[in-house]
Amino acid sequence: MASWKGFISVANRAALAASLVAGLAVPAAAQTLTFGSGVPERSAGNQKGIFPLLEKITEATDNRVSFTKIVGGQLVSMSNTLQGIRDGIVDTGYFISQFYSTELPYSSLMGELTGLGTDPYATMGALNEAFFVACEQCRDEFRGLGLVPALIQSASPLTMQCTQPVATSADLKGLKISTIGSPEARWATVLGMTPVRTNIVDILPALQLGQSDCTLVGTSWIRSYGLEDTVKGVIEMPQGVITGAFPLVLSDKAWNGISEEDRKAIVGLMPDGLWDYVEDAYVDVDAEVRAALEGKIGFQPGDQAMKDLWSTYQEGEIVALKELAKQRGVEGADELIDEIVEIFRAWHEDYLPEFSGDREKFAALMRERVFSKYDF
Repeated sequence: MASWKGFISVANRAALAASLVAGLAVPAAAQTLTFGSGVPERSAGNQKGIFPLLEKITEATDNRVSFTKIVGGQLVSMSNTLQGIRDGIVDTGYFISQFYSTELPYSSLMGELTGLGTDPYATMGALNEAFFVACEQCRDEFRGLGLVPALIQSASPLTMQCTQPVATSADLKGLKISTIGSPEARWATVLGMTPVRTNIVDILPALQLGQSDCTLVGTSWIRSYGLEDTVKGVIEMPQGVITGAFPLVLSDKAWNGISEEDRKAIVGLMPDGLWDYVEDAYVDVDAEVRAALEGKIGFQPGDQAMKDLWSTYQEGEIVALKELAKQRGVEGADELIDEIVEIFRAWHEDYLPEFSGDREKFAALMRERVFSKYDF
């Protein structure tokens, strides 16, 4: 029979081994999240924007968080992605806030700020500060629906693209223009043009059939939407930056299933990731398309009269945004819009001269002003 001494020794060794095992950090279980989007797979926004960001997340989490990408409307469309994430059809996805003004009366205002931005990097910074810092009600809306946003994106500046050569504001007066959003329509009105609300996919036939003479979209869209043989003149003066898209929104179930360490790693990617996203998916692609079309399409900078009208338009946007916010039942609408307008002014006038062309300075500013305060 084993002695009590021997039994105690064995028991002690077993207890010691158990305590050592308990003290070891247990790695988080790896998980693959379903990413859904209505955006076509071939789009630059996917190939050079969101897909590389997903890959960086997988790398930063040592493959503990990876993604199955089901895009192009196969699981969720542009108009129902919010519901798809909320209801568990996908774990994460890309959605545009303008589609959800009823569910997100505060957050959807982020999609109405096109007229406040002219620089894509400054707009990216301003948008994320407006949402993640200034608009607590926006974040409460997301929490109430069980949604966790990682970032908001801007795109490249809008340019005036017409079926005839154009160079000045006088050339545009009286022309019909296909517009996608309300801010673009208001700008067209200031120019003396007639706005025609048009879906993105209908811009080309509208121009070809003479239903409109111009459109206001990013330069790279000339190639993306097959406008190369239809557009003859482009005024390159930046005329707003489309806002309001949330490229990476997770369900709170998916987010809470990620370890705290990995959640911090994901948030830590955002300051640099924002720069890479807008540069690779929009700025560089615009430049490539513009270079390819040099000599085929007339590119003009715009005249002083057009720049003066832009200043007038931006002042009017503040009033329009306040009215829209009140219509949506936003409490403290005037104060919130004033704060957002000041954030956009600061990013364009104060911060942009400091970080222009410098990814590291931009990222440092994003960490300080935005993502050090991330509260999801």
